[in-house]
Amino acid sequence: MNSRDLILSKVRSSMIPFPGAELPTLPPVEEFRDLDSGMLKKIFQESLTALTGKCLFARDTADAAEILMKLASENGWERFSSTRHPLLSELFPRDFFHGKGKKRLYLGEPEGETDKARLADIPVSIVFPEYFIAETGTCAVLNQTAHERMNCYLTPACVLVGKVSQLHERLQEVWDGIMKNSENPAMRGEYVLVTGPSRTADIERVSVLGVHGPKNVYVILIQD
Repeated sequence: MNSRDLILSKVRSSMIPFPGAELPTLPPVEEFRDLDSGMLKKIFQESLTALTGKCLFARDTADAAEILMKLASENGWERFSSTRHPLLSELFPRDFFHGKGKKRLYLGEPEGETDKARLADIPVSIVFPEYFIAETGTCAVLNQTAHERMNCYLTPACVLVGKVSQLHERLQEVWDGIMKNSENPAMRGEYVLVTGPSRTADIERVSVLGVHGPKNVYVILIQD
């Protein structure tokens, strides 16, 4: 035995046995409450409003289209970015992007790619989440292409549109659906949880909106 081994042996023999740390008791899991759509809408609106987001309710898709046109007029939006979705054609009048006006719609490049420079000049994106979480005012968005991912982040404003039937109380309620898609080897991409406008705090704890994502977030929930 050399001197190194001798020293280590003495160190080991002098160490006081330390019992393994006990695992903490898991907190009780709250049971899901069978809340009706009216209560879920109320909780979601309150949660999103607390995060400086705005929640708007529509009677049907025609009403949602009117709400979107009003937002576009109030904010001066003339260029839009979105993705191909069945609701998209119902939200904009058929002649909205035709004629000599300046209004334009960008749906990305071939094969799901995107032009970041072009997207950076667009003031608002239209996004279609898979789930809405009332407890936290969160929208769960499945992004499968580069354009879908950038569509969530680069525009100063973001309008998220969906149906009331997609509204759930807690994230745990939709976890099985999220995991099913995540485990599908044929499905690429990622889920993004959008919880109000982008918020960033510096070393002095000063919160700033819109640094790493949209500064203004609107959610339109359509009754179905």
